[in-house]
Amino acid sequence: MKTHLSILLLSGLAGSVTAQTPTPDANTLMSLGRFEEAAQVLSRTAQQSPSDQTIFDAGYGYLRAGKPDSARAWFYKGISMDDKRIPLNQTGSALTYLVQNDNANADPKLEEVISRSKGKNADILFRIGEAYTGYLTPGDGSIKPRYPKAVNAAKAIDYLNRAADRDKKNPAIQLALGDAYYLNKDAGTAVTRYESALELGMNPSRVYQRIGDIYWQGRNLNLAVENYKKAIEASANYAPAYNQLAELYFLVNRYKEAANYIDQYVNVSNDKRQETLLRQAQFHFLAKDYQRAVNLIDSNRTALAQNPIVYRIEGWAYSSLKEPQKAIQNISTFLEKAPGKAMPDDYKYLGMAYMGIENPGSDSLKAVNDSIGVTYLAKAAPFDTTENLYSVMAKYYYRAKKHPEAVATLDSAAKHHFKADVQDLFRYGMSNYTLGFQRDSLGKLVRDTVRFALADSALALAQKASPDYAPTVLYRAKANYYAYAPEEAVRNGKAKPYFEQFISMVSDKEEERNRYKKDLLLAFKYMISYNELVTKDDNARTEWLKKGLSLFPENKDLAKIAAPEADSQ
Repeated sequence: MKTHLSILLLSGLAGSVTAQTPTPDANTLMSLGRFEEAAQVLSRTAQQSPSDQTIFDAGYGYLRAGKPDSARAWFYKGISMDDKRIPLNQTGSALTYLVQNDNANADPKLEEVISRSKGKNADILFRIGEAYTGYLTPGDGSIKPRYPKAVNAAKAIDYLNRAADRDKKNPAIQLALGDAYYLNKDAGTAVTRYESALELGMNPSRVYQRIGDIYWQGRNLNLAVENYKKAIEASANYAPAYNQLAELYFLVNRYKEAANYIDQYVNVSNDKRQETLLRQAQFHFLAKDYQRAVNLIDSNRTALAQNPIVYRIEGWAYSSLKEPQKAIQNISTFLEKAPGKAMPDDYKYLGMAYMGIENPGSDSLKAVNDSIGVTYLAKAAPFDTTENLYSVMAKYYYRAKKHPEAVATLDSAAKHHFKADVQDLFRYGMSNYTLGFQRDSLGKLVRDTVRFALADSALALAQKASPDYAPTVLYRAKANYYAYAPEEAVRNGKAKPYFEQFISMVSDKEEERNRYKKDLLLAFKYMISYNELVTKDDNARTEWLKKGLSLFPENKDLAKIAAPEADSQ
């Protein structure tokens, strides 16, 4: 499971978008981080209509896609078409060396294009300045340079300002300047430059998204959301803003909103990339819309079939949908196809699935499946910081009367800083109580006083959490009674308050009285003996005896205790 940021709740959701749009253009694809697709669109255009600009655009697409060698091949094709005073493709070729940190080739080539353009062409200066930003790439909540080694914020600002001086109305230059100032750790100026790009006519959705990204990086998430919403208001079909909102809400654990926005993103972008479809299914799983997650995978089976992760998501979802057989089938398939990617949660959901199998009429088969399930949970439990799997395992061990395992498992839970709930405490107490009755090598009963003490301590905590639960009180009494020889247990009086409380809790309820008959008789005999041996209060002894006989008139033990009194009268 992942660690999330803690922030103030973000308000407001964008309206639902239902109209699908055509395949995005190259600029929008780049804004989405879909550079490979953008490069393909641009290269097709260059093949169909070759010119110095279209060929440069194709090379630029591959440069942004992180493929400088492919970009260089396109730029080489366009060099012969360049205007002598505007060596656009020659500049592109020089930039491929710059982003590869090959300064030996980059520096003289850049000097040559600056010389040929006399350092006055705004487009050449712009392209060089932008390259020194490393091409900031927004996406998935981050803005990072595509080529970190190429980043030189000072040079970027210098070249871009020179470009802006010569082309004051170019919004793309202002946008790149915003990137450069962001890299120079001057977010305020960056936003100002982005706003200038907006004033100069740049697509407002793109600008608002960029501003939202800046605020995201500064952890001002409310303003990030506000700007993403502005981007959507400016153009309801501007897909990148939906994607960023989905990722932002995912980051802050608001999975329903994340799922809503990624649905809208996929709808308006028609992005059918495998990673996007997997992300969509993942968000719906995290939003606990397990059936939707399964349906998304099933409806995109062709696109997703080769990725083993789909089996994981479906397996986890089916486990949560209480369809254990399908869960086991899918998770097992995932582990077979990608054993190196196994993680603790795979074993968690696999274990839960095995333990969720119902076997009507076959207790032995149920026991086998539960045993397998616990084995898998044991692999996951040490790594799960959100769910106390030890508690689930202890419940199984307790019911299976495997008390040493139940105690050890709950001890592990405590070592992993899980707080025991009332049921854990009760099981821990009862398992220790059971283990308090040991046998020596001759089969003689040996009382384990440590176990009984542990039982009483756990049951005392359980009693605080649930004071009206009679079994807790009863076994506190019995733990304090059986920890000692009978007469010593009476004389030290440790069991007295609990036997007394237990009698008051159940003796007046017929159903409970019948259920706990043996325990009530033990309690009455204890109270009679205590008043005989310790307080020597004959009246109290007589009262306890009378009450016991009134409830159990046919009990031979109580009758024997009463017989001497009758004889003496």
